[in-house]
Amino acid sequence: MARTIRPVRGSTASAALAALSAACAFFTHGAVAGDPTSIRDERGKSLLLPEPSRTPSGLLYEWPYEVLPPARFGGDWSYRLATEFGVLRGEGDAPQIRNYGDYRDGFVLNHFSFGLERAASAHYFDLTAGAVGRDDQHYRASFGRHGDFRGSVFFIQTPTSFTDRARTVFQGAGSGNLTLVPGLTPGNNTGAQVNAALQSASPFAIGFTRRKAGLDVDVTPDANWRFYARYAQDRKDGTRASGGASSTPGTPFAETIEPIDYKTHEVLAGIQWAGDAFQANLAYTGSFFRNGIGTLTWENPLTVGDPAVMQRGRTDLYPDNDSHNLKLDLGATLPMRGRVSGGVSWGRMTQDDDLIAPTVNSGTLGSVDLARWNSTAALSQKSADARIDTRLTHVSASFAPLRDLSLQAKWRRYEESNKTRYAAFNPQTGQSGYLGLDGAVNNIVPDNIFRAQLSSIPFECDKANHGLEGDYQLLRRTNLTLGYERENNECRYREAARTEEKRYRVGLNNRDLAWATIRLSYEHARRTGGDYNYDPNAAFYAPSASLDTPATLAQLRKYDLADREQRALNARVNFLLRSDMDLAVAGKVQSNEYGAAYGRLDERKYAFNLEWNWQPRPSASAYAHYGLERARNRMASINDDPAGYLSGDPNAGGAVYPLANRWDEESHDDTHTVGLGFRYAFGGAVLEAGYTYLYSPYRTRYSFASSGAIAGGAAAALAAGEGMPDMRFRQNTLEASLRFALDRNSALRFYYRYDRAAFEDWHYDGLPLVLGSEAVFLGAGPRSY
Repeated sequence: MARTIRPVRGSTASAALAALSAACAFFTHGAVAGDPTSIRDERGKSLLLPEPSRTPSGLLYEWPYEVLPPARFGGDWSYRLATEFGVLRGEGDAPQIRNYGDYRDGFVLNHFSFGLERAASAHYFDLTAGAVGRDDQHYRASFGRHGDFRGSVFFIQTPTSFTDRARTVFQGAGSGNLTLVPGLTPGNNTGAQVNAALQSASPFAIGFTRRKAGLDVDVTPDANWRFYARYAQDRKDGTRASGGASSTPGTPFAETIEPIDYKTHEVLAGIQWAGDAFQANLAYTGSFFRNGIGTLTWENPLTVGDPAVMQRGRTDLYPDNDSHNLKLDLGATLPMRGRVSGGVSWGRMTQDDDLIAPTVNSGTLGSVDLARWNSTAALSQKSADARIDTRLTHVSASFAPLRDLSLQAKWRRYEESNKTRYAAFNPQTGQSGYLGLDGAVNNIVPDNIFRAQLSSIPFECDKANHGLEGDYQLLRRTNLTLGYERENNECRYREAARTEEKRYRVGLNNRDLAWATIRLSYEHARRTGGDYNYDPNAAFYAPSASLDTPATLAQLRKYDLADREQRALNARVNFLLRSDMDLAVAGKVQSNEYGAAYGRLDERKYAFNLEWNWQPRPSASAYAHYGLERARNRMASINDDPAGYLSGDPNAGGAVYPLANRWDEESHDDTHTVGLGFRYAFGGAVLEAGYTYLYSPYRTRYSFASSGAIAGGAAAALAAGEGMPDMRFRQNTLEASLRFALDRNSALRFYYRYDRAAFEDWHYDGLPLVLGSEAVFLGAGPRSY
C-alpha cells in the first residue's frame, strides 16, 4: 500500500499546516492510474496469482491502481478524463500554512487530466494540472508519437513563507535601497528611539515565490539515433531576512530585508547513437543566472562610530554567472559478458559582475578620506573577471570471466583550473588593502591593525579515484562482494597539499532463506596527508603594522583535510512474516576518528529503522514504522589571548594560545519519527488515515579550562554553566480521507488534516526586536503553531 494517504493537495502533501482543521468535500469524476482520483484494483496484480508479489529484494509490491478503459472519440481516437474539485476550509494563521502550499479557503480544482490517443498512428496528447489558479499551481502538457518524437511544456509555482509578522524601521522592502522611516536619523539613533519607531510599524510578510517553466523535445528518427533538447527558466521573486553588520566583531547589527529577483536559464541539448555493440552520447548543458538587483544599501538605524560619516551600509548581492559543460560518453560491449564505458567532460564557470566601491559613505574617518574610496576608481579592476575551468575523465569496465564471478574496475579524474585574479589596490591613493564594512574596518596597508588580504586566492583541487570490485555467487541467490577504492586529492593553497584515502568494502546479500532477505556490508577507510601547513596563504596577506598575530592555532586541523579513520557497518533484514506481511529492520553505524588535538576530534552517526507492512488484499492494508537518526560530534580549540599578540607564537601552550584557554564541546543531535496508518474499503467507501510524529532534540555540552576560554571572561563563565539550552522541535500530523463511490466513474471525498508543531530554540526565545544599542531584528524567527 501507499505509505502516505492521497491528500487533497497532491503537490503539497508534505507541507506543514498551522493548527489546521480542514474539512473538504470533493466531487471526483473519472479515474486513471497516477492521479488522486485513482482507486486500487480489486483483482490485484494478476488473476492467476491472487497473492501479493515481491520485488527481487523481497519487499512487497503495492497493489496496483485500476485503469479504466478509454472512451471512444471521433473515429479511431480515444480519450480519458479525470478531475477532482471541491471546497477547502482551514483554520490557523502561522506562515507555515503558506510554505510550499496554498491552503486558502474556497473553491479548489485539485486535479485535472485529459488525454487523447490514436492507436492507428500512435499519436497522443496529455494534459495534467493541479491547484489551478492558486499559488502552488502546476501544469504539464505533452504530445507526440510513440517511438518517434515527443514534446512537452510545463509550469510549476511554489510559494515559500518565512514569516507574516516581521516589523522593521526600514522603508523600501523588496528593493535594493532601504531607508529609515521619518523621525530616525541615519547612523545616529539610540536603541530607545528605534524601539519607539517600531511600535507603530505594521507587520508584514517575508517570503518568495518560485516559478519554473520549460519545454523539451525528444526525437528518435530511427532505431539508432536520438536528438533531445530542453530549455527551462526558473524565477524567484520576494524577500528574505539578511544580516547587516556595521562594525566588528558584529555590533551594531541591523537585520535587513534582502530583495530576491532571480532568473536562471537552463539549456540542455544532445545527440545519441546506440547500436548493438557501441553507444555514444554528446551533450551540452548551460546554466545562466541573472540577479535583477545587484546591491542592497541600507541606512544604519543605530549609531556606528562617527554618525556624520557611518550613515549607510551596503552589500553586494549574488552576481550574474554562467556555467557551461560539454560531455562525450562512450560505451561498448566486450567479450566475457563485459562492457566498457567512459567519457570526458569540459566545464567552464564565469562571473564578470560589476564590482562595488569599498564604501558607500562620505567624509573622513581618522586619516582616511572616504572620497578616495567611495567610487569604483578606488578599484584595481571594474569587474570580477572570474573563471574556473574543469575537466572530468572517467573509464569503467566490467567482466564476468566465470559463471559465478563478475569483476568491475573504474578510474576517474577531476581537474580544476582557477583563472580568477584580483588585487586589492587603490590607484587613487597608491595603497594596498581595503576598507571593510563600508569604512568601519581599516584594512589599508600599512595602517592595518590585523593582517589584511591583498589579493584573491585561486583555490583549486584535482581529484583522482580508482577502484576494483568483485562479486562472487556463493549460493544460488547469495553473493559476496569485495571492493577497494583509492582517492588522491591535490589542492593548491590548502593546508594539506595532498591527501590519500584508501577504502575497503565487504558485503553479503542473501536471498536464499525462505523467511528473510539479508544485506550486510562493512567499510573501512583511512585518509592520510603530508605536512600540514596551518597558514598556506600567507603570501596573499600583508602582516599587521603593529602586531605579530598568527593566522590560527598551528595544531588546529580542518576536518576535510585532517587524517581520518572511518568505519561503517550497514545491515538490512526483511522478514517475510507471511505472504502478505513484511517486517523490515535496518541499521547503520558510522564512526570517524580524526586523530587531531584541536578541531573536530571524532564523530559518531547511528541510524535505525523498523517498518511493518501488511497487505492482505487490495481493499485493506496497514503499516507502521519507527526511525531514529543520531549524531554525536566532539571538537576542541583554544581561545586566543590578546596579551600574546606581539609574540607571533601559533602553538598550543604559547602566549597567544595558552592551555588555560582550551575549551571542548560535544553536540548530540537526534531525530525520532513514528508513523502508522491504514486503508480499508467497505461497500462503496474507502477510508484512509495516517499519523506521523517527529521529535528532534539538539543538545550541546562544553567544558573549559578557565574563564579565559569564554568571551566575556569570568562573569560569562559563571553564567555559562555546562552548555546552551537544548533545542527541540516536535510535529504531529494526522490525515484522514473518506471516499464514497457514487458510480463507477464518480465519487465524493471528504478530507481532513490536523498539524501541530512546537519550536524551542534559545536563539529566538525571548529575543527582542531591539537589543539595546547593539542590534535590531525583524522578528522573523520560527514560531509554534
